[in-house]
Amino acid sequence: MPRETFPAFVRTSIDISIPLVGVLDTAGAVSILVSYVVPFKGSLERVEFIPDVVAAGAGATQPIVVRKGGATGTALATVTPALATAVLGGPGIVANVAAALESDARFVDGDTLSVTKTAGGTVFSAGGGHLRLIFRQRPQARA
Repeated sequence: MPRETFPAFVRTSIDISIPLVGVLDTAGAVSILVSYVVPFKGSLERVEFIPDVVAAGAGATQPIVVRKGGATGTALATVTPALATAVLGGPGIVANVAAALESDARFVDGDTLSVTKTAGGTVFSAGGGHLRLIFRQRPQARA
């Protein structure tokens, strides 16, 4: 069996825009990205919400869920932008993957990824940002 060499892991990210209109200003469930085929093999490691607009809205909070599969697939991580934490220049909001098994968070050929906002929460009247999905993967050779 070949041995692993450095770097043992590389990190790759996918950024997804999370707008105010139609997402953070809506109380109902919203599908933000559905059945996106991940173009590499890797394991989802963590999710970060990075605000890029000053947030407003009394008590605003909106849970965003990253799923393996379609819009109702297995929930891997939930990040919840809230008025108190979605501040420019702040640390952002980080969610580690809650998958019970490594294989649940691993994406291989044909696996899809979806991002949804669940119903409920309190809407924002201003705000927005980017959802950064950080994957851990082994170096890969071209086929």
